[in-house]
Amino acid sequence: MSRYSHDTDIGELIRAPTHTLSDGDAINCVARLIDLSTEVRSEAGIKRAFGMLKEINRRSLTPAQQATLHYFRANAWGAKRVIEAKVEPRQWEQPDRQQQILALFMAKNHDGFASLNEIRRCQILTNLGIQFNEVGRFIEAIELWDRALDILPNFAMAHGSRGDGLKYYGLASEDGYDREVLLLAAHRAFVSATAKGALWDSDYPPAFREHFRTGAREIDERLDLAAIASDLDLDSPRLGRSKAEEAYRRWCLGHRLFLNPLNDLGPHPIAASDYLMLPSLRVGLEEAGMPSIIGFYSQMKQEYAFARLLLYEGQPRDYVHFADRRVRLTNTLNYPSFSMATEKMRAAFRLAYSILDKVGYFINSYWRLGTEPHRVGFRSVWYDHTVEKPKLHNRFKDYENWPLHGLFWLSKDLFDDRFQRATNPDAQQIFNIRNHLEHKYLQVHESWASAAIRDPSTDSIGYSISSDDFASKAVRLLKITRAAMIYLPLAVHMEERARRLGSKSDLVVDMPLMSWEDDWKR
Repeated sequence: MSRYSHDTDIGELIRAPTHTLSDGDAINCVARLIDLSTEVRSEAGIKRAFGMLKEINRRSLTPAQQATLHYFRANAWGAKRVIEAKVEPRQWEQPDRQQQILALFMAKNHDGFASLNEIRRCQILTNLGIQFNEVGRFIEAIELWDRALDILPNFAMAHGSRGDGLKYYGLASEDGYDREVLLLAAHRAFVSATAKGALWDSDYPPAFREHFRTGAREIDERLDLAAIASDLDLDSPRLGRSKAEEAYRRWCLGHRLFLNPLNDLGPHPIAASDYLMLPSLRVGLEEAGMPSIIGFYSQMKQEYAFARLLLYEGQPRDYVHFADRRVRLTNTLNYPSFSMATEKMRAAFRLAYSILDKVGYFINSYWRLGTEPHRVGFRSVWYDHTVEKPKLHNRFKDYENWPLHGLFWLSKDLFDDRFQRATNPDAQQIFNIRNHLEHKYLQVHESWASAAIRDPSTDSIGYSISSDDFASKAVRLLKITRAAMIYLPLAVHMEERARRLGSKSDLVVDMPLMSWEDDWKR
């Protein structure tokens, strides 16, 4: 048992000689110091905690201890924000929160995560979801809370936080049906958090339970939940006209890849379509023709759907494609993965990445940022590049748009040479994969032979990766693209609402938009 318990005062913890403690005791000591420093707002305590974390990190820890240390490092960054009163989530740039998200990502992705106990795994997933939600990334947050609930179905903080995220999601939606269904799900999550038998992993203040009760009550007062529930059929319509189509749509639902907010509630057939569109747009009467961004978004949707199909068709098959026959290749003796399926996965990866840059061009055009085209990208569009050191564009200072805020923070999952910090520990690898796909040589090898693959950094031309790892990264990138494609119309909806409220003109002429029918796609 650790000598440092909840009864130990902060002075003793600050003075603790961690170099004399066992690995487990040292980790428990720094964990207690972080908690107590937060409670008493001790700058000296949290400064000492960072020093302890650095010292403990140099030890030969087990994988589980390493994952745990990342979790406590995230807590330390959160404590630093509280102590320094940097807790305003509406700020666009938050370096300490960025470090907190990165540390939680590293804990979640670590090899030792799987060997942690159930509560610790739920804490890591739930806390990362909370941080995402507080910067507008409610889509990714909901999936993390669902993962926590797969581990412990009665984990209270995951249920309650999920209610918060679904509530934000619903209120941001233009579509009335989506809004009602998402708010119904939010109400159920709030109720589950405060139900008898809910598992609270710590002695939380009563304000947490009251917040969740209030959330449920506000939704109950706003909507006829019984009527919404009675009309809701999550299992209709049919997934497709053939077994092949059904299998494809089932795969998309399972990975949450439809451009449909209801897919974030789970793999329900009701969500098996990409019906999300841009909201109604308000343009000046002097502007001729249809706004180009309408066609731009439709084209991005079409490219996204194609990338998703390519990724699905790039899954391993038990047969050789006819187009692979009579294509003579050299056996490089390192178990390469040569096939049409692998090439489809490569193409899906490249296309998904290119869509993100197009999102950047959309933002530059719609929000009238005036950034030179060669400086526009998904990661860079948010910044003013006319100064020596890029800074946040003036258009976004004090700008209230929660989905756009989420889109900004989503962009931090990608690496860019001009912005060295990213919130995703895989960002550099995803960047390298894309760079080698576009300009060099990405070597994909059969996963069963991954032990024979040399260090990817040892070759100036080629970059090596196993087929399983590449598939995982491709799905990850497509999910980032999907989130961007949903946040974007939600952000436009918020901006259009603000423009309508600020308009001095009462003259409005409706221009109906018709859909491009499926039968015309020949």
